This record gives sequence, structure tokens and C-alpha cells, in this order.
Amino acid sequence: MLTLRLRLLASLVAALLTFVALAAGHALFAVLWAACTLWLWWGYFREGSVWLALAAYRFGNVERMRSHVRTVRWPRLLSRRCRGYYHWLQGVALAIDGRLAPARDHMLAARRWGFRSAHHRSIMECQLADMAIRCGEPAQAWSHLRAARELRRHPAIDSLIAAVEARIPAEAR
Repeated sequence: MLTLRLRLLASLVAALLTFVALAAGHALFAVLWAACTLWLWWGYFREGSVWLALAAYRFGNVERMRSHVRTVRWPRLLSRRCRGYYHWLQGVALAIDGRLAPARDHMLAARRWGFRSAHHRSIMECQLADMAIRCGEPAQAWSHLRAARELRRHPAIDSLIAAVEARIPAEAR
């Protein structure tokens, strides 16, 4: 995935080559370079920021994740998979800020869209369970943990599930 600076540089080079091809009288090459320029920008605005935000989240860089999520201009134009990640990462950012109600709404919206792996979905279910506990809804937390257990996941998530489960009061189980 290209960062914004690299994408800008590549699109400027493609635009320059478009003008060079036009000046040389090569209309076909000019159209191809112009299409390349438009494709670079369309890809950035459509999906690029979401994947960069996911990478930042995986490395624990929350501020960079937030800045990439903020650069998504038109979330409705995202592909199904990217839209799920967009809502998930938006929810994570809001939960970190302590705004649990809108964070939960975003994460519940993310459930409707696809993810690349069930592993990511199980992490999101654990986060939803954590938010339910913090909102005083242990029964809802339990249902999220059941959903996380049913998904194929990395073994490291089992410890996350156990940690969240330990916070649920015994009477809600």
C-alpha cells in the first residue's frame, strides 16, 4: 500500500508523463497515463487509508490509525470488506476516547460487512464484549464472547477471550 506522499509523487509523475505524451502526439499513451493518475487517486480515496489504518492499529500506533481513518472521505464508496474495517477502526478510536455508545454503533455496523479473516472478527467481538461490560450489560458481553469463540481465530485470542470473560459477573454467565 502506498502512503499518501508516495501516491502523490507517483500521480504527479504519471500526470507529467501524460503531458509529455500529449506534447509528443501520442494520444494513446497520454490516455493510459491519465488513467493511471486517476486510478492512483481513486484507490487512495476508496480504500488506501483503511489498509494503512489497519496496519497502524496492528502495530499499536493509535494516533496514526486515527489520522488514516480521518482521511477516508467517502466511506459509502468503500468495498464491502473495507467498509467493515473502516467501521471497526472508527469504533476503536471512539472507544479509546471513552465514547462508548458511538463506538459500539460503529462496531455493530462493522459486523454487517466482511472481514479478511475470522481472526479480526473475533477480536472485534471481544472488544464489543468489553464495551458491554463497561456499559453494565454482562448478558450482552456473554453473547459477544460466545460469537468470538465460534469463529476460527489465532490461539492468542483465547487469552483475550479468557481475560474479558473473567470480568463478567458470575450471575450473568
